[in-house]
Amino acid sequence: MDRRRFLVTATAVGGGAAAIGAAGAGWRAHEAGLIYQDPAPFAPWFSLGQYGPGEREGLCAAAILASNPHNTQPWRVGLSDAALVVEADEARHLGAFDPFRREMWIGLGGAFGAAEVAAPGLGLALAEPQIAWSGAAGAGRIEASIARAAVAPHPLAAALAERRTNRAPYDPAPVAPDQIERVLALTGPVAGARVVLAGRETEAGRRLAAMTLEATEAINADAQMSRDGHVWFRNTAREVAEHRDGVSVATAGLSPVMTALGQMLPPVDAATSGRYWLASTKDQLAGAGGFGWILVDDLYDRAGQIAAGRLWQRLHLAFTAEGLAAQPLNQVPEMADRDRQLGRDGPWGKRVAELAGGVGRLTFAFRFGRPLKAVPHAARRPLEWVDLQGA
Repeated sequence: MDRRRFLVTATAVGGGAAAIGAAGAGWRAHEAGLIYQDPAPFAPWFSLGQYGPGEREGLCAAAILASNPHNTQPWRVGLSDAALVVEADEARHLGAFDPFRREMWIGLGGAFGAAEVAAPGLGLALAEPQIAWSGAAGAGRIEASIARAAVAPHPLAAALAERRTNRAPYDPAPVAPDQIERVLALTGPVAGARVVLAGRETEAGRRLAAMTLEATEAINADAQMSRDGHVWFRNTAREVAEHRDGVSVATAGLSPVMTALGQMLPPVDAATSGRYWLASTKDQLAGAGGFGWILVDDLYDRAGQIAAGRLWQRLHLAFTAEGLAAQPLNQVPEMADRDRQLGRDGPWGKRVAELAGGVGRLTFAFRFGRPLKAVPHAARRPLEWVDLQGA
C-alpha cells in the first residue's frame, strides 16, 4: 500500500494496520521523524498573544497565518516607516497550476486580510491596500499605511489562531440558514469581490461539484500540472519540520494513529498521487454541507485578486467562529488559467463565467459544513524566514 491509497482507505482498514512489522515500522518511524517530533513548525499559530497594543509586528504575525494556495506561503512580510508590506515571493509559486500568479495574489490578499482582522485588537488601523512594485525584478507588493486607533478587538480576531483547512468529510446535512446569515454578517463586504453560497443539493451546488470533479481529472491528465502540484506534498513529519509549508498526511483529516502510520508508508510519484487525490476529492464533494464561490469582474486584475483573498480570509474565519469547517476547491479556475496559458480553446474559461451566472468570473471555490473530526494546523514558516528586511 502506498501513502495516497492509505489516505483514501485508512478509515476502512481498521485493525489491519497492526500487520505492519514492528521492526520495519520502527525504522520507518525514525525516518519519517515520528519519534522526534518538532513543535517549531506550528509555533507561529500560538504567537499572537505576545503582541500588545501598538506593537505593529503583531500585524506580520497575523499575516503569515493566512489561508493561501497549497500552503505555499508565497509572501515576504515586513514594516516600512508607516506601512505594512506584503510582497510576492515569486520563487514560491505553483507553476502550471498558477501560470499568471492569480492564486498567489489571492494568497497575498489573504495575508493582508488576516492583518486587517488583527489590527483593531492591537490599537491599529490599516488603510486600504495599494499595489506597488519594487526592486530590479519588479516584485509585486501590497502596502497599507498604519495608524493608531482605539483598542477594540475584531469579532473574528479569536479565530485567527483557530482557523485551519479541514480536508476530512463533513456532515452532508445542510447548514441552518440562520447560521449562514451569521457567517455572512461576520464576514462583511469587501469591495471588488462577492461571495455566493449554495446548498450541496441545489442545482448550482451540483453543477460546481460536477465541474470540480471533471477539472480534477483534467489536472491529473496534465503531466506538468501533476508534477508542479506534487512538489508541495510533504511526505513525512521530518519534511514538514524542514520546509514548514505544503500539504501533508498530517492535515488529511485522519486519526493520530492513522496519520502516524500514513507517514511510514513509502512515497509515491505524481501520477499515483493524482489518482488518489481524485478519490479524495470525490469523498470531499460528497461530504459537504454546501459549496461557495467568490466572484470578481476580471480573473487577472491584481486588485480583484487581492479583494478575493481578503474576502476568503474573512469568510474562513467566520466559518471557524461559527464552528464550521471549510476547504478551497479551486480546480475549475486553475484549469481556466491552464487553457489561457496554452492558448487553447478549452471549456474552462466559459465555465468560470457560467458558474458566476453572468455577473463576473469565478476565481475561488470552496466547500463548507459541520466537521465530523478535528484536524491539526498546517505548518508555518516563522517570521524570521519571511521577513523583508532579512530577505
